[in-house]
Amino acid sequence: MSKDTDDRATSDDSTGFGIGTNWSLVTQRQYEPEDGGELTAAIVYAIAEAKGVAPMELKSPPLYDSVDVPAIEAAFFGPDVTNGSRQGVGNVEFQYTDYLVKVRSDGWIQVYEATNADLP
Repeated sequence: MSKDTDDRATSDDSTGFGIGTNWSLVTQRQYEPEDGGELTAAIVYAIAEAKGVAPMELKSPPLYDSVDVPAIEAAFFGPDVTNGSRQGVGNVEFQYTDYLVKVRSDGWIQVYEATNADLP
């Protein structure tokens, strides 16, 4: 389970992020599905910005090895057949290399880096 504190997140679960790890927000990017962009591209651009590299340099590991982006897109940004609104509300967190990536149902993609691992 993670909780947000301003621009920091603290992981207190055993998801591989490290028990007691503090995370600091490095960058965030707004995904607007109405603009015709792809969620995968928005996530890649956010991670690349956090790493300080061009998006084309993010080759290993492939993003699909870390997360099922089409599932996130369907859950959060797919049309609801009854009223046309978003289907899901919440967020999905996953680790990509040394970064914690959070995709929120409001379209924000946030990328965090560890600041202090294994606090006493």
